Amino acid sequence: MEGKLPENVLLFTRLLRASGINIGSDGVTDAISAIKTLGLKSKRAFYFSLLACLTKRKEDEIIFRQAFDLFWQNPKFQEKTRNMLLPRTRVSEQEEQKEELAQRIRENLPKTEKIKKLDELEDNIIFDTSGSASDIQLNKSRDFGTMSKNELRQATDVIRNLSIHLPQKPFRRFEPRKMGPQLSVRLGLKEGAKSLGIVLPKFMRKKEKGRPIIFLIDISGSMENYSKMLIHFVHNLMQKHRNCFVFLFGTKLTNITNLLKNKDIDDSLQKISKVTDDWAGGTRIRDSIFEFNKTWVRRTPASGALVLFISDGLDKNHEGDLLTQMERLKKNCKHLVWLNPLLRYKKFLPKSVSIKRILKNADALLPIHSLESIENLTFYLARKKRGEIDILNWRARILNRERELTS
Repeated sequence: MEGKLPENVLLFTRLLRASGINIGSDGVTDAISAIKTLGLKSKRAFYFSLLACLTKRKEDEIIFRQAFDLFWQNPKFQEKTRNMLLPRTRVSEQEEQKEELAQRIRENLPKTEKIKKLDELEDNIIFDTSGSASDIQLNKSRDFGTMSKNELRQATDVIRNLSIHLPQKPFRRFEPRKMGPQLSVRLGLKEGAKSLGIVLPKFMRKKEKGRPIIFLIDISGSMENYSKMLIHFVHNLMQKHRNCFVFLFGTKLTNITNLLKNKDIDDSLQKISKVTDDWAGGTRIRDSIFEFNKTWVRRTPASGALVLFISDGLDKNHEGDLLTQMERLKKNCKHLVWLNPLLRYKKFLPKSVSIKRILKNADALLPIHSLESIENLTFYLARKKRGEIDILNWRARILNRERELTS
């Protein structure tokens, strides 16, 4: 095939990959061969040949259609981009979601020389964006509940760019290393036989693998804003570490682990909203923990896992055996960490019965209400020095505070 069409098809596939569609090298070759067979007489045939070769799932068709219109020089492209900058009124959620998706695709759109020249020919419209949300530096200690929509979007971008490392646990086997705590006599003699009998010391140490992490996220009405931020954090973590399991609980327990494995966060959130019908509703902590202990403990590697329990601990039902269920959860995992947004208050006290029952079985109690607290959580997972300093013994502080009040 002559001309720059194969190069443009390759650039188009890179745009689709950056937008969240998984495409292999065989898809690119099939697309070029399909265009060569069908020709360029019909735009409809060109569109469907690329769609059939470059997409494998039905949900990728929306991203493909918008990327196709933007990349292959839609005549109304400039008009659409200008309309997105103008004030909008009475826009439905579906139209707003499509525009946000198109904006994400347009950010990944490659800027070639031809596109730059076409942009220079268009009338230059200058928008005064001084003092807007993009020019304001986010305060990392600010509460998610007090942020505006633009600030929440910026916060999600910061969370997506965080570098997260899983805590490691030692394995029973050893591996050779340049430096290590133990000498490997067998490896030293084996290497010495290859180098004329010169035996050099060889070191080894135990292998390490990522410790499994289980997230139990409260999606009740009081935890709505914090749960959304935590889902973005978990999605970023699962793109690099697959040994994670995520459960949402409000009035019931929902497993969303497979939904977050998709690289497209917008597609994942849309599927989660369809699966969870108890979002921003009531809370049944005891029933949710009971279902996890009964159904999911044996299906997940919970015995050596780090369980992150994200909730404010407020439950109206104090008659259940919440203490017993939390004790079972604590015995079935390696560490139980409670992330509570109520710790943003300096004078926080466990006045609720449910909070006292959960606190008795938690290994650590950390705040989770701002970008700074999420960064501290990443240090805690990686077991870095700063993370160890930021971990506060909240249980001792709360008990001392109660003693002061009673005395």
